[in-house]
Amino acid sequence: MYISEDNSIICDSLESFLCLILNENNDAVRQETHLYFRGENKYHKYLVPNLYLDEGLTKRSSDYYYRMLLSQIGSADYSKNSELFKHMVDFQHHGAKTRLIDISANPLIALYFAVEKNDIDSSDDGYIYVFGSFHRDDRPDNNAEQFDVGHTIAVKTALSLIPQDKINSFLTTCKSIYARTSRNDWNQLRFKDIGLLPFNSDENNNKQLSFRDISSLQINSDEYIVIQTFMDRLNQCAKTSEDLVYPFSIYEDLLLSHIVIPSNCSDRLKMHQGAFIFPKYVNTTGSSMETIQKEIDRSVSTLSANIYTPEGKAINVIKIPSESKTKIKKELANIGISEGFIYSDIEHRSNTLLDNNF
Repeated sequence: MYISEDNSIICDSLESFLCLILNENNDAVRQETHLYFRGENKYHKYLVPNLYLDEGLTKRSSDYYYRMLLSQIGSADYSKNSELFKHMVDFQHHGAKTRLIDISANPLIALYFAVEKNDIDSSDDGYIYVFGSFHRDDRPDNNAEQFDVGHTIAVKTALSLIPQDKINSFLTTCKSIYARTSRNDWNQLRFKDIGLLPFNSDENNNKQLSFRDISSLQINSDEYIVIQTFMDRLNQCAKTSEDLVYPFSIYEDLLLSHIVIPSNCSDRLKMHQGAFIFPKYVNTTGSSMETIQKEIDRSVSTLSANIYTPEGKAINVIKIPSESKTKIKKELANIGISEGFIYSDIEHRSNTLLDNNF
């Protein structure tokens, strides 16, 4: 993500960090925006989910990978999409590749991850990124924050089980349709509004189909088949309570990043006040890994939010100097944000006890 002196500030202690987060200049921000934070232990050129670090999963397909993971944990036959999203969250927290980025509503959690690892010889600074979504009902751009039980996240999660070439074809087709027409209501069209309809029957009572309904929409038969194939596959995987029937609304959603609020939280997520960024889907056809990562990073950056320093400077990145990490980590431990709190299993609780009491 883009970092400069103009959009960042340095905090070298817990006190300076809290002064930044809690200063009254940010009261107005919180009136309109749900703020979230992401801590990184070092600088990365692009902020992307870990799936986009693997070329095979990114450019070829992730569907076999996830179907095998689901099979091996005994959950291949999930009954609804919120269950599938929960599995993706579990995969994320146990080191598997996903399209999700962890964020937290608690800035101290993000600060911990920014200072967690600090080798003696390391010169890596830590970084905390600020994200947000408007929560006022009268804001027309209130489209960033979603719940995992809604259709938007059902679609984006289900695409993990669809071959990448089918996703690419759908994105290419919709982009082509949009580019050559002047309609502004594509997202309101249901699949049956653009599709083939029966218009008569032969003597064997076999339905005959006509493309007459799509010619006026400037959609050709090949494009219709691409959309039909994609929608059929999507409905098989999404398992929503009702069929997904708005292909162009889906297309528009796939071009956006969303902040996802999980409905079925683990204890870890509850303690972390956790949420996720689900970036846009990218057409990977003919693109290099760097191009794909750059596009995903830009998508994530659309969710960046400004907070303000006591002097009134707008920033969305907080830099933690490498030489301050050890001190800040100890300061966090003094207020209970320790390894044993972040990772509540026995091993990490033991490490916290050994570090502080023995």
